[in-house]
Amino acid sequence: MRVGAAFGTYLSGGAISLGRDTRTSGPSLERAFLEGVLRTGVDVHSYGVIPIPILGYITMKMGRRAAAYISASHNPPEYNGIRFRTGDGYGMLYRDAGIVDIYMSGEFRSGNGSVTVENADRAILEYGDYAAEKVKTTRDLRVVLDTGNGSACGIAPIYTRAGIEVELLNATMDGRFPGRGAAPTSESLREAAERVVSTGADFGVGFDPDADRGMVIDDKGRVLPPEKIAIIIARRRYKPGDLVIAGFDCSMILERELERDGIRVERERVGDVFVANRVKESGAVLGVERSGHFFIPEFQYSDDPFAMSLALAEIVSEEKLSEMADEIPDYPYLQRSIRLKENIDIQSLMDKLLEELADLEPDTTDGIKVMSEGWSVLIRPSNTEPLIRIYVESVKDDVEKIAGIYENKILSTMRSGN
Repeated sequence: MRVGAAFGTYLSGGAISLGRDTRTSGPSLERAFLEGVLRTGVDVHSYGVIPIPILGYITMKMGRRAAAYISASHNPPEYNGIRFRTGDGYGMLYRDAGIVDIYMSGEFRSGNGSVTVENADRAILEYGDYAAEKVKTTRDLRVVLDTGNGSACGIAPIYTRAGIEVELLNATMDGRFPGRGAAPTSESLREAAERVVSTGADFGVGFDPDADRGMVIDDKGRVLPPEKIAIIIARRRYKPGDLVIAGFDCSMILERELERDGIRVERERVGDVFVANRVKESGAVLGVERSGHFFIPEFQYSDDPFAMSLALAEIVSEEKLSEMADEIPDYPYLQRSIRLKENIDIQSLMDKLLEELADLEPDTTDGIKVMSEGWSVLIRPSNTEPLIRIYVESVKDDVEKIAGIYENKILSTMRSGN
């Protein structure tokens, strides 16, 4: 309720969109948030369970001030939270906007807002009609969609509007996510991958509970890295001179492949909100994060796996996805986590590591990143847990060795009193 009041105070009136995913705690959090917003005089258009990209689209289309969404994204079912969207439908930098300061001050605006109950299915159909006009397939396609018991369970019309046959898996809304868990990964999408192969589908997509991530399965049943999907879309849909924004932890394959085609790649700090804002501000044609967030502004500024998969369908109607994926090299990639000692000063630890690695001229856009001709290492604190994460990539089979070297550096720095 207090978060709702802070959000409404920040907006100072106007109308917002409100939605949620299927988590069992969603209705109670939604009611409390709604009470707080209404007390500030903001009018609310409430959609109940709806994918967050659709909420973003409808917010933009209807010209509303902003949107709020109750979800914990890919996290386990017992987690929940509140996400904000701008009037253009993409992630809001709520700390920069001052919402946290308002929340902490407790000084909230007073007013009497109204609630209008909207139809989520109708919003999905509106988006489907809008998106279908932006793609054209040249043959019949079939896709498998693993909706993970989340908010994407009702999205079939988006694809059928574009003339694509769909098969849904885990398509019963259930906030416990019993089908395959909340996060779409190579392991959790195994059933969907087997289904793609056994039915001869052209590809598959697995979504998380709020449906802002999409992991793609090719016709051979392989869950492809988002970077490969971004390369395939960028080089076949866009042109030399165009700009792609990539999360800081994305593979270096993006630069190595796309810059050969004359497509520029720039990096942004990890986080879908940061990438979304950078895509809009820079005029980029595409944004991608390693976690499966895709941003295609010709559809909308929100991270939108439906737009990604429709754009991909147009391409796949001409070329087999597995063959396009095999044209792009695979670089060994490893991620490890080191749990921090209790009460450790993370900033002090990172400063000390930066000093030790100064000769390698690290990039500090997000954490510490060091690179050579054939490998890269990113060291960054987790945003949500007391962990330091290490991301290692190499053109050779030496990622384990490189990771071990940097793990030891971090552990040694921790033991030295930081």
